[in-house]
Amino acid sequence: MGGVRASALAEEYGTPLVVYCRETVLARARAYARVDPEALVVYGTKAFPNVALLRLLAGEGLGADVSTRGELEFALRARVPGDRIVFHGNNKSDEELGAAAAAGALVVLDALDEGDRARAAGVETVLIRVTPGIEADTHRAIQTAQAESKFGLVADDAVTAVREARFAGLDVAGLHVHIGSQLTRSAESLLAVDRVVDVALRCRAELEWTPRVFDLGGGLAVRHSLTEAVPEPEQFARDLLLRLRERWTEPARMIFEPGRSLIGTAGFTLYRVGVVKRTPGVVYAAVDGGMSDNPRPQLYGSHYEALLANRADEPVSGIYRIAGKHCESGDVLIDSVDLPEPRRDDLLAVPATGAYTLAMASNYNGVPRPAAVLVADGRAELIRRRESLDDLLRFEN
Repeated sequence: MGGVRASALAEEYGTPLVVYCRETVLARARAYARVDPEALVVYGTKAFPNVALLRLLAGEGLGADVSTRGELEFALRARVPGDRIVFHGNNKSDEELGAAAAAGALVVLDALDEGDRARAAGVETVLIRVTPGIEADTHRAIQTAQAESKFGLVADDAVTAVREARFAGLDVAGLHVHIGSQLTRSAESLLAVDRVVDVALRCRAELEWTPRVFDLGGGLAVRHSLTEAVPEPEQFARDLLLRLRERWTEPARMIFEPGRSLIGTAGFTLYRVGVVKRTPGVVYAAVDGGMSDNPRPQLYGSHYEALLANRADEPVSGIYRIAGKHCESGDVLIDSVDLPEPRRDDLLAVPATGAYTLAMASNYNGVPRPAAVLVADGRAELIRRRESLDDLLRFEN
């Protein structure tokens, strides 16, 4: 990938290793930028907070979508300008509001009491997050716009929030909506656009206030398996933009917040095969990582594909289950995958692991988290070093 052999990467950086293709990241960023040159595209930092990736995206004019003080610091270390940072969060502390204000970030108000607190912290410009009452077609744990969601404000409360935030002296720039993650179709997102415009129309009629910004969120899926089909980023964003332009004819700037769809397919994880074990019902190939570096199969029932990176041209010989090394029977990375017969020391590559893997990784069983590299033009750049045992023990007395 990027002109570098997987075997060379494993030799130099060890395994597990998360490998990102620089050109794929840039191609995805440029696809969003083509939809509307005037729009602000902000990277959903939670997909993988990394200074090098943020700096790469900032060079393309992208900003950062952050939801904690820590994610904000990643963006600032990458020198993302404050006016390209959108600060979210359903329970922002006063410290976080103050940090957002100091950075000059655009703050998304998520609760009725947050306007006064934001003003007291020095925040100047805000959006109001609308909960449109839509159940996205995705795993329930990553739905964010259903009626009982912890995020945002239902329509009546959103109108109230606009009124109260303006009374508090805040510049209410516009409205925000986001319905979930790993979205495999646009239907619910288009409905969300309709409902946030309905709130805007109410605000114009009842408050004589007109939004100049619509943040349409992110959440577009990527293909993790061969059976999945998802929209292309450019088409997905264009569909949302066109729906908004149909419903709202006054001038307004768009914000898009892609995360997974920017970096998900740009990354793969490289593992080394250890034990290969036959049981009465299945043949296991165990790798030197698992749920500590990619918990998505356990959290969301996510499905992945795989190939033997050092024997990719060999024919399939059977169906194998890819297990991790952790002390859990549920530590299965891939339940069933067609491979040549795995052998000890083979390199197993799992595609589409660039998002929400290292970002959600842990040190379960005392396992250090993997390194990450960025590859392009036959060269690899270390963008996150591998943790050591000393790193694991540094907080112990």
